[in-house]
Amino acid sequence: MVGPIVRVAGAGLPEAPRPFVVSGVRSLEELRAAWAASGARVRREGNRLVGTSTVEALVRAAGRCLRDDEARSLERAARDAIAAWADPTPTLELPQGALELAGGPALMGIVNVTPDSFFDGGVVYPGNHPDAAVRLARRLAAEGAAIIDVGGESTRPGADPVDEAEELARVVPVIEALAAANAPEPKPVVSIDTMKPEVARQAVAAGAQLVNDVSGGPPELLEVVARTGVGYVFMHRRGTPKDMQQHVDYGDVVGDVFDALTDGLRRCVAAGIPESRIAVDPGIGFAKTVAQNCALLRAVPELRSLGRPVVVGASRKSFLGKLLDGESTADRLEGSLACAALATADRAGVLRVHDVAETARAVRVARAIAAADDAVVRA
Repeated sequence: MVGPIVRVAGAGLPEAPRPFVVSGVRSLEELRAAWAASGARVRREGNRLVGTSTVEALVRAAGRCLRDDEARSLERAARDAIAAWADPTPTLELPQGALELAGGPALMGIVNVTPDSFFDGGVVYPGNHPDAAVRLARRLAAEGAAIIDVGGESTRPGADPVDEAEELARVVPVIEALAAANAPEPKPVVSIDTMKPEVARQAVAAGAQLVNDVSGGPPELLEVVARTGVGYVFMHRRGTPKDMQQHVDYGDVVGDVFDALTDGLRRCVAAGIPESRIAVDPGIGFAKTVAQNCALLRAVPELRSLGRPVVVGASRKSFLGKLLDGESTADRLEGSLACAALATADRAGVLRVHDVAETARAVRVARAIAAADDAVVRA
């Protein structure tokens, strides 16, 4: 990790004290002492400082004890974090135009072109391929999905990998049909859900505008994204789908995920992907316990400190079954809608969902309540 990381952990007036979490500085103890001397309430938690302060007091403390370049970097990070908390959700730049997210989250409809999907068990594959998947995608778009996320490899806990040729055979025909010039309206943004560079490359050639990567940004995949000019979802994950639930040992799950996403954003930019084309995903259900998933869902406002749209993918996942007394995948709709409503109120940028029509209605109500705006209510 390179350079200071600042996370805003609570709302407040622009000039009022608010909780900051700071990490990534070389002299953490010196900064703690200088910051406390300014009158801030500050404590050390592992490799982070947690303090309640104005941004000016934090900047002054950094100037007294850090090198000039590090102090300037910390000031930029703090002011950027404050702005990201308060500003509308930024747009996501894509090859065929920006996806506007300031008015509420975009819905990303899920099309799993696999025989072992945890949700539908392979309803759209292998039979009647690709027509069944294309019909599903078009129905989801008609119900309100601005993005259709096409995936050919299950990433549920314990899933086995799929070889490249098979994954390509599953997804490319679907993407070609959805992205065709004569495809019916509404024409959604097509996303490819993959971890493989060659699958991403061929999916983009077929018409995908967004790569949704659950593998944490391997260099070869970042290179493909940079070269092709598409959008990118960077997700936090540990391990692989086969073993990820063995990697849930976090000191502070929100802090650890935030720092990892910050590091990932920097790696993406270093690889040549502009920040304007990146969204971030905390990886709900990927190497997380029930309590950790809940903590990350509560932390959507803090994750906005990263300055990029936050993607929330909680739909129908197993932690909801545990919260709903062991309900099966088919019986998790209410839990999924609760997550969608809360994430909408917290200004998530994208909701990745199976149930588009129901989620669109829940989002509409959540937006009206959160906005407290007669115009929204009348819309």
